Amino acid sequence: FSPFMSFTFCFAAINVLTSISLGFNYTLNTGGSSVAIWSWIIGSFFTVLVACSLAEICSVYPSAGSVYHWAGQLVPTRNAPLASFICGWFNFIGNVSGDVVYSSGFASIISAIIVLNGKPPLSISVQVIISIGTVLTWCVINALRIDQQGWLNTLATFSQIFGILIFVTVLFIMIPQHATVHDVFLSTYNSTGFPFIYVCCISILSTLFSFSAGAHLAEETKHASRAVPRSLVGTCLCGAIVGFIYLLALLFAIPNV
Repeated sequence: FSPFMSFTFCFAAINVLTSISLGFNYTLNTGGSSVAIWSWIIGSFFTVLVACSLAEICSVYPSAGSVYHWAGQLVPTRNAPLASFICGWFNFIGNVSGDVVYSSGFASIISAIIVLNGKPPLSISVQVIISIGTVLTWCVINALRIDQQGWLNTLATFSQIFGILIFVTVLFIMIPQHATVHDVFLSTYNSTGFPFIYVCCISILSTLFSFSAGAHLAEETKHASRAVPRSLVGTCLCGAIVGFIYLLALLFAIPNV
């Protein structure tokens, strides 16, 4: 991996375009526009701080074990196996959960496209088959050589960035009526039944994740002790900015009805 490929691997892993698109409707129904935009800003800020801490550790231990190796290195020797075990399993569960969300979300998007064309939505069984097919496709991709995966993730990164630029341009130019600044930054909507302060707190729980993906390939990356830490921090900064722009475009495209 070149240092730039390390960055694109991290950026493709966080997948800003898909992450925001899949959770956008849910966020509006459970918090409203202001919760969507402010949770992204606050969550991104603290995520960057976490990335800086992980980058500092990665500069000392640029290993394929990544977070669960670091967990074992940063505790007393007798507690290292337990720390690595707990961290590794939490990391694994998080990755599996993300795979489930993205694969099922892809099937939901296909179903929504079919509905927009005037046809009935896909059945649950068909969506499950599409989700399984998506996961199998990822397995095939993981079997590629390291350099091939690097170029593929580079292509995915540029596709995300240019895709977001196209969406933002179309939304700002083609939408006849935009929301006001007050609507975007101050309007709220809580349909959960929970106290609003609780909704605000849980909305920040998931903003940017999987940015540590590049650390797992540190041993295949040139100048890993410098390149990978920069990739971690750079991915969070770029993801936060690109996601903020995309989120603004989506929110301003919704008129106050």
